[in-house]
Amino acid sequence: MTSNLTALVENVITCPICLKHFDQPRMLPCSHTFCFQCIQQMVTDNHGVLECPKRDGTKIEGNNIGDLPLNETVRGLLQLFENPNSSVPLCDRCGTNEAEHWCDSDCKHCFCTKCWDTIHEVGQYQHHKKLSVKDKPLEVPRCGEHNDEDQTLKYWCELCSKEMCGNCQQFKHKDHKFVLVTEYVKSLGEKTENGLQGVQSCVNYRSDRVDKMLTEIEEESKDNQSKVTTAITSIRQVIDEQERILLESVRKTEKDERKIVEDYKRSLQGEQQNLIEQILKFVVVCHDKNPKKILDAKKPFEDYIKATDTKLLELKPLTRTKKELPGLDALKNMETEIRKIKLEALKYDNEKLRQLITNTTDKSTLNLSSS
Repeated sequence: MTSNLTALVENVITCPICLKHFDQPRMLPCSHTFCFQCIQQMVTDNHGVLECPKRDGTKIEGNNIGDLPLNETVRGLLQLFENPNSSVPLCDRCGTNEAEHWCDSDCKHCFCTKCWDTIHEVGQYQHHKKLSVKDKPLEVPRCGEHNDEDQTLKYWCELCSKEMCGNCQQFKHKDHKFVLVTEYVKSLGEKTENGLQGVQSCVNYRSDRVDKMLTEIEEESKDNQSKVTTAITSIRQVIDEQERILLESVRKTEKDERKIVEDYKRSLQGEQQNLIEQILKFVVVCHDKNPKKILDAKKPFEDYIKATDTKLLELKPLTRTKKELPGLDALKNMETEIRKIKLEALKYDNEKLRQLITNTTDKSTLNLSSS
């Protein structure tokens, strides 16, 4: 396994929380995988609720994490990575014991020690070449058209995109461009490895971009919430203060005008009481039908009427100017403007830049030079 492939596999089998190889890798509904112990710790730290740390909106109640399935793909890759030689074939003869030897002569089979000794203790078998099963050569497929001639598939025809033996290369695929199968397999492995690396780089880059975008969304939301709260609070304070001032002014005006009117009314009430007394005296004099009493009352009545007329003349009728609050009408316009405020996209959108970002799949730096 090359260093690049090792790094690629390490990225897949490493828990993004503890940064160690997965231990009981459990898969969330969003497909993100974490160690079960890390999941338990996240639940504890988050008041009994598991929220995917990749911030994709996935939430799971803490009492349901035991039902999360094992990521068998990751576990299989982990076992293969940590124990690359753990797969030992069974003996081809007994099919029970693990094979220890490979017969590199006519047998071409794997044997446990017991079966090897049983078969290779007599005759020509004693001279068969014994190798460790670990040193068993790779199986080379035979040509289907020339299997009777023991022709192995040694070449790859680039024109026909198929493997071929030496016989096929000389006749059926004559003049076709070809390479050794081993060379083609090696280049194919490198190409596949590079392709997988490219996919991983692209996924990592886009994941990082999405994470930054989520952070930007959160920070922008907090900033806009703060702006809304600050602006509305300021307006509310001004409105509350102005309401207090206006109400105090209205109440004071009412109190002052009321006092003027009430004082005026008391003056009129005093004159009304005096008038009632004079009417009573006049009625009594008239009721007696005594001319002398009427004549005696003439001057007092005339003096009262003259004095009262003078008072009423001096006590001019009250006038007042109606008060209003014309500025309140402007609040209706302000209310309309406040209701118009809403969250909008920035107006300086650059479609060319947006397209450039969209087309940048695996680079952290944009090329803004003109083409």
